[in-house]
Amino acid sequence: MVAAQDKNTVVSLQKNRGLAVAGAGAASGLIGSLAISALILLAERVAGLPVGTFYLMLVSAMSQAQDYNTLAIVQGLLLHMLAGTALGLVISAPFAVSKKAYISLGRFAPAYGLAAGVLVWAALFLPVTYGTMMPLLQSLDGQSVISQRVPIGTLFSIAVSDMLAMMDRIIYTALAFNMLFGLVTLMLTRAFAEAIIGR
Repeated sequence: MVAAQDKNTVVSLQKNRGLAVAGAGAASGLIGSLAISALILLAERVAGLPVGTFYLMLVSAMSQAQDYNTLAIVQGLLLHMLAGTALGLVISAPFAVSKKAYISLGRFAPAYGLAAGVLVWAALFLPVTYGTMMPLLQSLDGQSVISQRVPIGTLFSIAVSDMLAMMDRIIYTALAFNMLFGLVTLMLTRAFAEAIIGR
């Protein structure tokens, strides 16, 4: 009888730990996505791109429409945050189901996070970029312009051909951003999980 109760207690603790880690992973993914979103908007500004270009391209690729407005930027940002939350959940899953993996997260969270970022870049960003966004940009008229407009006029604009010429830089910058996302996500997952369930 006592052994059965002990077994139930262990199973309950493992389940609670798993749920705490998974929830922490989802929250950490959202926070990591917000941090990367801020960097993306800053990088666009520094590169001379209209602010929100990444999100415009994301929505255009998903909807196959070239609707360049503030609503499209907001939709793209929301999609990015949703994807970050889902990726945080996926990245934290091995640590939620395995106590041994969870314990190793304390020492190796930075390495795991950087590796997870490289994996996200290779498995998600590159296929979306080369399979969807590049063909979309190439299908647009070479004279097409992506611009950011405000009530007083055009704030920034870039020709699609110029943007295509920047794709190599964008792809390598995205590697760094994805590595940072993985790092932030797993570091926060560990910190949040420890705060919820203790060591």
